[in-house]
Amino acid sequence: MVTGLHQHSAHISPGRKGLFDLIKNSPKTLKYENQLILVNRDFLMLHGRYSARGPGLPNWIIVDIVRVENGVLAEHWDVIQDEATRASSKSGLPMFGDKVPE
Repeated sequence: MVTGLHQHSAHISPGRKGLFDLIKNSPKTLKYENQLILVNRDFLMLHGRYSARGPGLPNWIIVDIVRVENGVLAEHWDVIQDEATRASSKSGLPMFGDKVPE
């Protein structure tokens, strides 16, 4: 039985309250785009981009890893990286979508 959300992210306070507080305190301009979802039993990996985080802040490319138990979010981990621009990308390939941002 799920007793609470186990939060393994360095950016989010513990429990469901931490997740809801993060959402409530995010800029109204914040945008999330999902590109890929992988599922293995009770685990999901969601590859996405957070943009419009605030003036001067780079987009984030994120893989959220979640474990669901009895239909309820039980655990969350994330891997976060600033999105590479054309000038900073050694490969020249996009980290998300089909275009490298300027």
